[in-house]
Amino acid sequence: MEEAQAKKRNILVFLILKVLLAISLGMAFLINPERMVTSFSYLIGIALLIYGIIETINGLKSRKEVTFGNLIVEDGLMNIIVGLVLIFWPNLGPNLVMIILGVWILLGGLIQLFIANKFKDQVSGRNFRGVITIVLGGFIIFNPSTTVNLFSMIIGTISLLYGIYLLFLIFNFGKNK
Repeated sequence: MEEAQAKKRNILVFLILKVLLAISLGMAFLINPERMVTSFSYLIGIALLIYGIIETINGLKSRKEVTFGNLIVEDGLMNIIVGLVLIFWPNLGPNLVMIILGVWILLGGLIQLFIANKFKDQVSGRNFRGVITIVLGGFIIFNPSTTVNLFSMIIGTISLLYGIYLLFLIFNFGKNK
């Protein structure tokens, strides 16, 4: 019985920490979007760097088996370059960070279209994804400050809603067995 109470207490403490983190993150994104995007660029840069390395290695391994293996390598290298820029120069400003991400998204869409059309990909979704990605990348490139604020509002709102949901769970924690 005492062990069950200790487990409940540990879960409750964990949930309270998550609530504080979610609400703090949400408020930070809503109050100071530019600074949060700059800070967030470190995390995005690290993710792109890791993904780019994995994609480049996979592209190199499959170049002989897949006809568009070189494009996979090029996409991986592009991810590595953008990741390094975001890691080492996050203070370029939130708008420039958004423009870099917009260019990255746009180039990814162009690669999707190129692969789908050059190699007569039967997956029609690749063409659709490519066009949508190009439009999204273009919007970000030509409206970076709007994108910074929109990005921050979305992340802030989702974090706040998540924090409120966790509060709801905490208040109903002991009611259901």
